[in-house]
Amino acid sequence: MVARVFPVSDWAFFFFRGEDAKAFLQGLVTADLAALSAGGWTPACVLTPKGLLAADCELYDRGSGVLALTRPAAAEGFARAFSTKIMLSRSTMERPRPRAHLLFDAETAAGLPWRDLGGPVRLLLDAEPPRDAAPMSREEFHARRAAAGLPWFGVDMDGSTLPLEARQEAAVSLTKGCFMGQETVSRQARRGRVTRRLARVRFAGAAPAPGAAVSAAGAEAGRITSSAGEWALAMLRAEAAAAGTAVESGSVRGAVVD
Repeated sequence: MVARVFPVSDWAFFFFRGEDAKAFLQGLVTADLAALSAGGWTPACVLTPKGLLAADCELYDRGSGVLALTRPAAAEGFARAFSTKIMLSRSTMERPRPRAHLLFDAETAAGLPWRDLGGPVRLLLDAEPPRDAAPMSREEFHARRAAAGLPWFGVDMDGSTLPLEARQEAAVSLTKGCFMGQETVSRQARRGRVTRRLARVRFAGAAPAPGAAVSAAGAEAGRITSSAGEWALAMLRAEAAAAGTAVESGSVRGAVVD
């Protein structure tokens, strides 16, 4: 399989350095950074005090500090969450601008791990991609992440979304102790449900465009937020977001996968 490369230098990078960098972040992000050793990584979210999403990100323990990576639409919310609080810590927050690529389908351990989009993906920082790697278009990248069920900040979720509505379970630790917005997340987890959820839907044909209404059992259930090929992400009422639920959008039928 030919390796593919997608440039992400326009994404937002932050580096936290200092004697209490991990402890500082531990009290603010949803993931359990204390469980990471040097070289480890985890998805995470940054929430408002009310438990709404400010940003989603990946956090890497680099030994000398913690590297955070997030998408352009989430960069302002991420920076705002930490910019004043960091002054009360013994750490600093820097904003490097590395030359960065995601490498798909490559048989290499180079770079840092990133999300799984139908296969492992590596993050290359200030390193040349393999010469034989073929460029990946923005359209193909978003097709892969829609098919894999990865939500995009500013598209599938925003500052009005709760993390458990947005497929962020892997980014949230319910056992680590306090973090910003924890009370709301814990309350939802205890109840065992949310009123809506971002679902991965597979259609029997080309998925309708974002914004199209989705119905289930004859009633409107929500709307498509991302689509590519036969796959879509749709924010649906919780009861319609259950795996196996038959849905339709316009004349196209489909089913919730997860």
